[in-house]
Amino acid sequence: MVTYNLRIFGFLILGVAFGIYVALFLITQDLSRIDFHKALSQIGTTISINIIIWLLFIKWGWKWKMFYPWLVPFPNLSGEWQAIIKSNWKGQEMEPILTDVTIHQTFFNIQVKIKTGESKSYSIGANFDIDKDRGSQQLFYSYLNTPKPGVRDRSEIHYGSTILNFAGFKVKNMEGEYWTSRETTGEINLKRKTVG
Repeated sequence: MVTYNLRIFGFLILGVAFGIYVALFLITQDLSRIDFHKALSQIGTTISINIIIWLLFIKWGWKWKMFYPWLVPFPNLSGEWQAIIKSNWKGQEMEPILTDVTIHQTFFNIQVKIKTGESKSYSIGANFDIDKDRGSQQLFYSYLNTPKPGVRDRSEIHYGSTILNFAGFKVKNMEGEYWTSRETTGEINLKRKTVG
């Protein structure tokens, strides 16, 4: 699992709030005669500005490279990927399947969508496993695969799980394996096409 450094977040939240308050205080006060009523009223403004700053961080700012890895412990995988899937479906080696993968990621959530000629897969749960001690950097997710109605006589709707391995924070390639509820396994290799 990903470990957030809550101490750093706590200090940053308080530090940013203090900085905002001091800036507002200096801008709005006549330092020769301090208005304590005005000084107290700046607390609400400080809290509002701090909330806006952190909402912007959660929405967009976490993607900035300056926050890796000391504040954001996982890479930005958002974007379009091209994948090659190798499966042992029905107990035989299948021809590799070339497919498109879309990853949507926010600070708190990640969703993986895979579309092939015959089916679509949507992740129903995903998380990072980043452990410096083990040297592990992985994305793992569970998904629901829904084949087109015309092929369900030979390819039923099923659940699966995938583990993707990557390295560093500027990820251009990932590779891994998957397992399904119809007792098949396979390999998957992804190459980034665009950054989201």
